[in-house]
Amino acid sequence: MLLTETGRKIFLGVFVFFGFLWGIGNAPLFDEDEGFFAEGTREMAVGGDFISTFVNQEQRFDKPPLTNWLQYGSAQLFGWNEFAMRLPSCLASVAWMLLIYLFTKKKLGEKTAFFATLIAASSLQITIVGKAALADGLLNMALTGAMFSLFEIIHHYNRKYIWAFYVFTGIGFLAKGPIAVLIPGAVFMIYLVKWKSWNSILRLFSPIGILLFILIAAPWYILEYQQSGEAFISGFFLNHNVNRFQTAFEGHYGGILYFVPVLLLGLLPFTAIILKSLSKIGYIWSKKWLSFLLIWFLFVFILFSLSGTKLHHYIIYGYSPLCVLGGWYAAGNNRLPVVWPAFVLLILLTVIPFAIPQVIPKIDDAYTLDVLQGVSAEFDNYYTAYMAALLVILVIVWVKKDWDNQWRMGITGFVILFTINILWMPRLGALLQEPVKEAALTAKKRGHKNVVIFNHYNPSFHFYSGLYAEEREPLAGEIVFARKHRLKDFTVQEVFYDKYGITLAKIAEQAK
Repeated sequence: MLLTETGRKIFLGVFVFFGFLWGIGNAPLFDEDEGFFAEGTREMAVGGDFISTFVNQEQRFDKPPLTNWLQYGSAQLFGWNEFAMRLPSCLASVAWMLLIYLFTKKKLGEKTAFFATLIAASSLQITIVGKAALADGLLNMALTGAMFSLFEIIHHYNRKYIWAFYVFTGIGFLAKGPIAVLIPGAVFMIYLVKWKSWNSILRLFSPIGILLFILIAAPWYILEYQQSGEAFISGFFLNHNVNRFQTAFEGHYGGILYFVPVLLLGLLPFTAIILKSLSKIGYIWSKKWLSFLLIWFLFVFILFSLSGTKLHHYIIYGYSPLCVLGGWYAAGNNRLPVVWPAFVLLILLTVIPFAIPQVIPKIDDAYTLDVLQGVSAEFDNYYTAYMAALLVILVIVWVKKDWDNQWRMGITGFVILFTINILWMPRLGALLQEPVKEAALTAKKRGHKNVVIFNHYNPSFHFYSGLYAEEREPLAGEIVFARKHRLKDFTVQEVFYDKYGITLAKIAEQAK
């Protein structure tokens, strides 16, 4: 049975809702990044300062505050919880998928738009990062809207696309900074060189468009500079932007091929289809719309491969064009590698919890060992039964090669989303972050006012406890939040909380 155009729209609506909005409050905030943004938002509300961002009372210049502002508004409606902190990113990701669908439909047809959006919403890395309490959902939505609008500007004078370009770029600049301008600007110039469309440069000089960008992005930058002065310039522009490219910032380093395995894993379950599309690179390079997509991806890939700082989510800025190319290939080919990549992934995710006992003797990190001791409790028999059922579904789809690719890809995508949303992320959260949350709530319930954090960084502790804490070695008589093995050289008088390597305790005296 083939899906009609209306059927495809309904299917995509349900798919995107399940991918980005279902159960977004079911896992604790993950450290460092989610905890960092959420705590920054909480301290904005507590301090009444919505210009500067503070985490544990330390001013930070990592990102502009658009995400924090939206999280604050969400918290006013839904409370200070995981759902409220993640909702702005999730809604931005839904808009991101809508932009992919609308622009792909305009350029390549509705069926291609269906496949492109399905691939994007299914992708392992997009569905994880896109609904996290971070700025990346907002940036990718804004970047995608800006890039699609930019292509229209190059080939047609249309004021609505010119204005849309500046609005999207302004949103991206307020969400994450200069990268929102760098990528469109660089891709624009490379594309002009290839196709010699020089006259389109003049179309970008729109007084109304520039004014829209300034109205959206400039006020915060001006106010932050007035409030923080040179510390803002050096902290935000030089340290967190220029230095990130020049050096391995905060220990996030990697070789020039760092993003190759990230791409192969992050685009699952449809990595093979996207790679198949790139086998037509000669044809892609000869077509204006397709070459624009290819230039977009290649610039992002090369830029961040050369960057000193390597973070896995950087490459997502080039995922939208890859998903459109994958959709273009899927719409024109019947024989597609749909199931086997997802099957391999699910086999691995099924086996990993049971392989843990085999690797424990080879691990010498005490905290990791404490965490791994809890794997069997979280990844229980219910998990095994669910994974077995999902594998059976994939086998059925695999053998039913006469089924239309719309159904085969749709069912495979749902299997991946169910695995991530229902089975993996809540259990991973329970294993890694629930102890931090519970320790924080214990400290809050017991009325501890002075807590020391010893030798690790969990900003979500501040969010859940509402407490500030000194980050140093604890003294006799103090309450300390720490990884359990860090306290082996201290005499603990009383333990208030202890689970999976995380402890909240009172120090009696130092043994050494």
